[in-house]
Amino acid sequence: MSELRTIPNVGTRTEQDLLAMGYTTIASLKGKSAEELYREECSLRGYTIDRCQLYLYRAVVYFVNTENPNPAKCQWWLWKDDFVKPSPCGAVCIECGHFPTHCGGCRKIHGKAFWLRFTGDDICPIYQCCNKQKKTNCKGCPHLPCERFTKDPTISDKENQDNLQKMLNRLEQEGG
Repeated sequence: MSELRTIPNVGTRTEQDLLAMGYTTIASLKGKSAEELYREECSLRGYTIDRCQLYLYRAVVYFVNTENPNPAKCQWWLWKDDFVKPSPCGAVCIECGHFPTHCGGCRKIHGKAFWLRFTGDDICPIYQCCNKQKKTNCKGCPHLPCERFTKDPTISDKENQDNLQKMLNRLEQEGG
């Protein structure tokens, strides 16, 4: 058994595949992307493998590239597309400090975020708008960003502006 088995989610089969791909230590995985590892394993096997392996590699990459990884975020199923790709507003669930402990992710909880108690809404207005228009996110909306984007009262105006810009950038890159 190699040190690779100390990485959460890495069992015998994944360890064997990583070794076959030339990754013999945790350090050898640093800087790799999950998509790169997934493509390498598909190539090694000669066919497209189950997408769940990509989710596992996302968790592995998080673990090996994060100084103090949150154990609650190391489970492979938390790295599915719904939690890694931008939510309707452009936020990324897995990056949020409230996920998965206080929030299960926008799509999973159908827009009923924990913070709604501060706004008086029943459903996130952005989630509701996208859902009504049958869109996965706000990309392409001529009103972006609109009044549905609210400020977080627990952080500064600069932090709010920086967060909004990150969300808008993600939406622009993601697709609608």
